[in-house]
Amino acid sequence: MTVPASDLLNRWQEVTSALATATTLLQVRDALRGLGATVSLNYPDGSGDPAPGSSAGGAVVALPVPGLTAIPAVTLHFPPNTPLGPQDHALLGALGPLIGAALTRTSLPDSARMKDREAALRAFMLLTEELGDESDPDALIRSADHSIRQLLPGVTVAFMDRVGSGWNLRFLSSNAQVDLGGPLQGAALSSVPVLDGALRSGQPTFIDHWDAGQQGLPLTLHYRAVALQAFYRDGQVSGLLGVGTTDHDVWTDLERGVFTAACRSLHLALSRLWHVQQLAEERAALAAFVSFEERVLHTTDLLDLSNRAAEVLRATLGDVGVAYLEARQEEWVPVTPVTDLPPDLAGLLRGPLLDRPAAFTAAQAGHTLFLSSWDAPEEPSAAARTLAVHVMLRDGRPAGLLVMANRAGRDWTERERSVFRSVGRSLGMALDRAAKDDLLRSQNASLQAQTRSLEAFAQLSADLGAQEDRYALVRRAQEVALSLLSDGFATYFEPEPQPSGGTLWRLKSQVGDMRNPPLQAAVNAGLDFERTGNLLGPWRSGNPYYQDTYDVDTDGVRATREGVGASACLPLLQGGEPIGVFCIVQYQTRHWTPADHSLLTSVTQSLALALDRARSVTELRRYSAELERSNAAMHAANEELEAFAYSVSHDLRAPVRHIAGFADLLRKALAQDLDRNPKAARALQIITDSTAHMNELIDAMLNLSRTARQELHVGPVDLGELVRGVQADLKPDLAGRSVQWRVSALPTVQGDAALLRQVLSNLMGNAVKYTARRADALIEVWAETHPDRWTVHVRDNGVGFDSRYAHKLFGVFQRLHRPEEFGGTGVGLANVRRILSRHGGSWAAQGAPDRGATFSFTLPRTG
Repeated sequence: MTVPASDLLNRWQEVTSALATATTLLQVRDALRGLGATVSLNYPDGSGDPAPGSSAGGAVVALPVPGLTAIPAVTLHFPPNTPLGPQDHALLGALGPLIGAALTRTSLPDSARMKDREAALRAFMLLTEELGDESDPDALIRSADHSIRQLLPGVTVAFMDRVGSGWNLRFLSSNAQVDLGGPLQGAALSSVPVLDGALRSGQPTFIDHWDAGQQGLPLTLHYRAVALQAFYRDGQVSGLLGVGTTDHDVWTDLERGVFTAACRSLHLALSRLWHVQQLAEERAALAAFVSFEERVLHTTDLLDLSNRAAEVLRATLGDVGVAYLEARQEEWVPVTPVTDLPPDLAGLLRGPLLDRPAAFTAAQAGHTLFLSSWDAPEEPSAAARTLAVHVMLRDGRPAGLLVMANRAGRDWTERERSVFRSVGRSLGMALDRAAKDDLLRSQNASLQAQTRSLEAFAQLSADLGAQEDRYALVRRAQEVALSLLSDGFATYFEPEPQPSGGTLWRLKSQVGDMRNPPLQAAVNAGLDFERTGNLLGPWRSGNPYYQDTYDVDTDGVRATREGVGASACLPLLQGGEPIGVFCIVQYQTRHWTPADHSLLTSVTQSLALALDRARSVTELRRYSAELERSNAAMHAANEELEAFAYSVSHDLRAPVRHIAGFADLLRKALAQDLDRNPKAARALQIITDSTAHMNELIDAMLNLSRTARQELHVGPVDLGELVRGVQADLKPDLAGRSVQWRVSALPTVQGDAALLRQVLSNLMGNAVKYTARRADALIEVWAETHPDRWTVHVRDNGVGFDSRYAHKLFGVFQRLHRPEEFGGTGVGLANVRRILSRHGGSWAAQGAPDRGATFSFTLPRTG
């Protein structure tokens, strides 16, 4: 066919319009074919299209494409006898920039890859939603496995926990090509370079061309590329996520981005879960500990206190066994049940445990003993376990035994040690107070002094509980102690290393006047660490040091010859470790009575507890702040995702509009030919129908996005009135059908009337749609009353569904029926879920194939 030169000008607008919208090589070819020529695309490496033989003898025009190197060159082969004048060559030369722009767009995803991208987007949205709803670490990992395998089809997912210097396999995908769960179950994976490398980097690590032998993992021979990401909790590594593929050797940029984004979502979800769990545990532990402390202050009932001590330890430390025993006639008698302790340990508590030298030393000193690897001496086959023992003394002899066993078989953490020491000290304090009560009943002469001590101690505990600053706490304790021992002054020292070397005792708090300026000056200047025996002894031994008559050679300070008659110095502990020395000095000699000992011990112990409590409050405040930041980050991420979905929906309208417009132009241009070519007419109709469906999907996505962002207008909503309104809207869909409605009385709830109408419209509309094949359709709507919520049900006798897939129904674009059977976008129920979530409600679905379906939702009752 000969194309006159003037035809190129006539076809110019049609060709340039097609090039402006082309996004694939096929569309570029089709647009250029509108010039009446055969098109060849040849790449720089020599690959491409051969010159068509049918064009031999015709004009061949190479179109220059400026600025492109990796894009194919374009050659037009015109049929023989096609006249091309100067004007035609000028028009063809002007096509270069348009062709370059179109070929550049071909590097963007084509329609098939666009579908893959949409599928990835849906999977990523599902991943974010699933991870945001999970409250169990294992469930989070399973959700991540499911979603990552949707995002990256064909990969295998593994999750490993850090154990010492190695790794333990915690989870492995069901499609794994390696049996790591078999021979290595329970064993650590150590000396694996790539795992340790991912741990050090802290960033997503991608290994192309995986070498199983080099990494020391021969069982992974089938894999060709691996990606890794380490997760951290409180600055410590907590786990490692690995993904492997057997399909290709090199990760694409898209796959790297998908894996990085999925890991970031999983890390945010794990961090949120860790913070929520830790905050809940710390709150419960703090409440239990405060309750126990208050109980210690108000009772001496050992059975009650020991039971409460066991409750505090279990609530604070988790999986531990606790028992309290009392010494009676050289035998340990259980006060609390020992059923949650190992049986062999429960039997040994009556004697052999305290025969050990270390335990005997602890019993004599009244300290806490931690055994990190104890096993039954008479049963060599017994499994090793970790124990904590606190021996309480009465008159220098063991009187009570608090025992705690760690069922996990690991060593004690510093937090566990601190909590156990605090509870043991408090329980010991209660035991001491019980002994003092007995003594007071037999010694009426000391009743008034003892009462004053208890009142002062109660006041001290109340005051310390409202303060967090260390030195303010110490000063308040000094004031309380001096209110009972007024003829003197109180000091508090801490060791302080010097820049020039050595250590000095520095005065950190003082209450009262020393009445000796030289002594005050010497103390202010700092005391020699090794020579100040009054401070060094308690610091190193952990025991109080009393002097009824002060020995001037004790501290090597000559100024102490005046104004110091008696002294009492006690170590102050925090977390079981000494942090300073608390001293009471009397101007005159004084006989330190057991009541004085008890008073000062109680003051320092209460002060130590207050310091531990202040640190716990500070840590709790920090954890709360971190949780708020984590929640803010999660909220921002959700907002960004909503904005992304909204933007994508808007951006999709233009190409859909172009497709529909050009389809309409083709239909008009080929109107007569379409009558003779029904296949072409049907193809155009499919394009038109598809664009209409795409517009429906875009509208649904925009509606879904608006639902999440629009402000709630909460007020009384009559559900019965909403149902009647929806029934009226559905009447056109019921024309010619036999549909019976059974609507029971429905309540008035609190909510947004417009959004709740959408919920009922979706559920009732689905009931109408899926009963279309029933000659006699039945749709029921009713409500159930519960103390804290309303439950509304919508049931139909339609085609139903398999309940095994009910969890998919409320996800975006999730459908259980083919589109040609029942229309729809697959977004309605996802919109229902979001609306109910914003109202604090829940949703559920039940059904069976060909036996109907029941959709239910709940709304909280208020007022």
